[in-house]
Amino acid sequence: METRALRYFQTVAEFGSYSRGAEFLRISQPAVSRQIRKLEEELGHALFRRHGHGVSLTDAGRILLERSQVALRQLEQTKAEIHGGSSTSLSGVISFAVPPAAGYFLAPALVARFGAEFPNVFLKIVGGFSGYIHEWLVRGQVDLACAHDPLPQRGFEVVPLIREQVFLVGKAGGAVFRRSSIGIADLTELPLVLPSRPNASRRLLDSWVAKKGISLNIKLEVDDHSVIRGLVRQGIGVTLLTQGAFDADLRHGEVEAVPFRPRAYWPLALVAPAHGPRPELVAAFIRTLRTVSRELAASGAWPGKSLDPR
Repeated sequence: METRALRYFQTVAEFGSYSRGAEFLRISQPAVSRQIRKLEEELGHALFRRHGHGVSLTDAGRILLERSQVALRQLEQTKAEIHGGSSTSLSGVISFAVPPAAGYFLAPALVARFGAEFPNVFLKIVGGFSGYIHEWLVRGQVDLACAHDPLPQRGFEVVPLIREQVFLVGKAGGAVFRRSSIGIADLTELPLVLPSRPNASRRLLDSWVAKKGISLNIKLEVDDHSVIRGLVRQGIGVTLLTQGAFDADLRHGEVEAVPFRPRAYWPLALVAPAHGPRPELVAAFIRTLRTVSRELAASGAWPGKSLDPR
């Protein structure tokens, strides 16, 4: 397979349209169609299904998209390492996934520190719930990730980073927020807006609830951090968040928060592939990430306790 054809294929898959993909690539639509047709002939399967609004991937197309994303990124990193030479002139691309609340604290300092040391490296940061992040990492769609309480899995290294305290958060003025603290059992009285399983924070909450032998009053399941915050600000329900997730809304007086009794925490860890030799570019990023997370926790800029063993 030609890398050019795979790049054209990825672009059409991203835009869901041959015409928009060709416009982005700045080439003619027939040229894009020819390359994708060659791929289909080579594989013996159609890659796209046409409909009134563009195209969508077939089952074969979804498989090729997953595999080609990994392969092309590895090619880019290999070329960058060969062209870059010494570690002081590293270049290439790193794709890093992080939950939104953790990224709020980690990303600015991480990008500033790593960018200053390695200006020729392009960082792609993807935000999402830990359940999706795990899937992206397993499929090779990202190089590295931070995730809440990741489950051990063969082929991946897990490095604890920080432990963040969890609060009950809701619209300002709610009666529950006149308390000094709240117990897990008290959640049965409240309308909850939560991410769906297998999100890591939901999995942790379910384990706490199971120990108490209680049932939750789940009003909505929402797998988008910004949507959850919007619903909570409007008083639709309450949710569980770390401080970074609601800090801005709290400063604006839109929400209130109360801690749990006893205190509840969500651990955050770095997850990285452990098989084969690690590229120097990735190793340098990991070193920077661990250093930055320790410094942020020590200074209090990131509310939480560092769990990094180093």
